[in-house]
Amino acid sequence: MATPFEAFVSPLSWQQVSLLLDTVQYFEDAPKLLSLPQEEGPSVAVPVTADTLKKMLACLDENDAFQRKPFALRWEGGEDGDSGHLIVELPNDETVRQPAVLSAFSPV
Repeated sequence: MATPFEAFVSPLSWQQVSLLLDTVQYFEDAPKLLSLPQEEGPSVAVPVTADTLKKMLACLDENDAFQRKPFALRWEGGEDGDSGHLIVELPNDETVRQPAVLSAFSPV
């Protein structure tokens, strides 16, 4: 299977990540691919879980809810092509490695 998306940087604010987290929690029983904006180009559908979004939200400042910070995202494929890891490099230099099975996620 081809890579579901190419590596990209998504500039996101506290407000945006908070809304994305609300969306993911609403669809908790039916995971959805979330469309994340790129610095340049169209939005990218990404299999993001609530745990990953919570870590993303924790590195942003609610008092500066509209300031965007860069999140670098990429996909590392697994052995079967349907599974792998979403890698998110946070603005605070930490990295989140989220396992994901692509077929478990559907478009919003």
